[in-house]
Amino acid sequence: MRPINPPRRLPWRIPTWRLAAFAALVVLALLALLVRLIVVQLVDGQRYRAAAAANQIRLIPVAAPRGVIYDRHGAVIARSRPSFVVGLIPSQVTNPYDELTSLAQILGVDERSLWYRLLHHRGVTYASFDAVAQNEPYGPVILATDLPVAVVARLSEVLANLPGVDLEVQPARDYPHGELGSHLVGYVGAITQDEYERLKYQGYSPNDVIGKDGLELRYDSYLRGSPGGQRVVVDAAGAVVSSVKLPSKPAVPGDTLVTNIDWRLQQIAEGALAQEIRGLGRSLSGAVVAEDPWTGDILALASYPNYDPNDFAADRWKRIAYDLTSPTQPLFNRAIAAATPTGSTFKMVTGSAALTEGVVKVNQVVDDTGGWNCGGYYARDIAAGGLGDTTFIPALAASSDGYFFRLSWWLGNARLRKYALAFGLDAKTGIDLPGENEGNGPTNAWEMRAFGVPMEPGEACFLGIGQGAMQATPLQMVNVASAVINGGTLYKPQIVREIRRPGGGIVVRFSPSVIRRVPVTPEALAAVREGMARVTDPGGTAYGLAIDGLPFSGKTGTAETAGGNGPNTTWFIAWAPTARPRLALAVFVDRSGGYGATVAAPIARQILVKYFNKKG
Repeated sequence: MRPINPPRRLPWRIPTWRLAAFAALVVLALLALLVRLIVVQLVDGQRYRAAAAANQIRLIPVAAPRGVIYDRHGAVIARSRPSFVVGLIPSQVTNPYDELTSLAQILGVDERSLWYRLLHHRGVTYASFDAVAQNEPYGPVILATDLPVAVVARLSEVLANLPGVDLEVQPARDYPHGELGSHLVGYVGAITQDEYERLKYQGYSPNDVIGKDGLELRYDSYLRGSPGGQRVVVDAAGAVVSSVKLPSKPAVPGDTLVTNIDWRLQQIAEGALAQEIRGLGRSLSGAVVAEDPWTGDILALASYPNYDPNDFAADRWKRIAYDLTSPTQPLFNRAIAAATPTGSTFKMVTGSAALTEGVVKVNQVVDDTGGWNCGGYYARDIAAGGLGDTTFIPALAASSDGYFFRLSWWLGNARLRKYALAFGLDAKTGIDLPGENEGNGPTNAWEMRAFGVPMEPGEACFLGIGQGAMQATPLQMVNVASAVINGGTLYKPQIVREIRRPGGGIVVRFSPSVIRRVPVTPEALAAVREGMARVTDPGGTAYGLAIDGLPFSGKTGTAETAGGNGPNTTWFIAWAPTARPRLALAVFVDRSGGYGATVAAPIARQILVKYFNKKG
């Protein structure tokens, strides 16, 4: 039998298509790598080289000069001035204990104060120098400002022996008029940790000085400028390479604010307000606001007591502590935030509403008996017997409560509120300052929350004469007056007129902005203007305060406090000249006692006399 041969096995061979596919993949990978190398090296090479260089370069910042703030005529309200400062760059310090001891001797200060500044700044408290160096390696941590020339000279001689100690000139905020205009311009201070966390995405740095109040806060993004400083090269460990010197980055100054403020009027208003309040011999407060009734431009804004913003710029801690803790609240801007009952100045609103609604006519004779039955409660005027037979214009000039009780009752709460809101009360005006108070216009729901009882119809009598829970700020009341003057246009009050670049180009220009047209008739406003024009005539509440050669209009206001048991708050609204007013004024003195005619009106008169250069 023939043996069976096993089948012959052929050698294994890689299929040709697999070899072709593998080769194609290799070629594609090489091409992709080549393309990527071309992109990285040639196309994006400059960008990557810049990024790599940026990782090695750090900026030791120097603040930019903040923008200048001017009044409408070019008077400087706020500016920056050069100041010698000494700071510490933690990453360059070799022996912090020895260096701070030497520095304290040169500066003539307690070494503990330098350590306190080093470990407490920007709202952060560090446990040690190492913690500062870890979190802020390039600082600079400012240890002293406004160094005298003699100290600068001594420090310059030993700087080479104090590595990490930096002496330079930085801009410091300067308010050349001190306390004048403090509530208007505000103040600046070092950024806190919370502020930095909120603002860092807008380009703010941990060492910035920022606006804290007033125009400095409202327009900080324009005023702050762009910081410069010294560029340094660091190694992989973050240490500064001292052998490599780079050019400094120049700082770009902030934009300029040109305001609508008339600084001469501002000085006159603050002087008159302070003089009257000090003359009363008690710790009192008040405010004055002056406005252009045809545009809403704020011409002056004063609040008393005030403060010196230079204290905050120079870190004068004792004075700052006083401002923050004093019961007189010097930081409180009463011109825009003190909301109180307005007394009879509210009769501008009540009178306009009553005439517009037709509840009384201008020449309608009314028997003013000195009181009115307000839903079961007989409200009485302080002037017993009233005016007798009278009409609207003399009743407004004499500010007869008995007459206006009647008008208010006829109008009722709903219509009084309607016109109060139309004139801008119980709402912020939108002025370009922080901290504005919207005031209060009581409603049934508000009284239920506040007192647990519904609003009574009889409350209209007292709301209509500016008593009760209707509250407004001096700013709101001067805006009401402007609307009465100009025929019913309620403007948004505006302080800044335009913002300019350091070179002079316009960034923003603010035109007059209308909030609304108040729905009152021209005849009603004309009657209110006529009644207020007679305020200094015989029978008017400001009789005896007329100014020779300057007819002016006004309305006194006296508001009770503590249910009639506290000292009165006094008001006076004025505008001048009567025929074509150039300005409207609101004067407010909180809990002064007396009456609007005896406290607030003389302040307004003094302002008008000096501003229009008349004999007192």
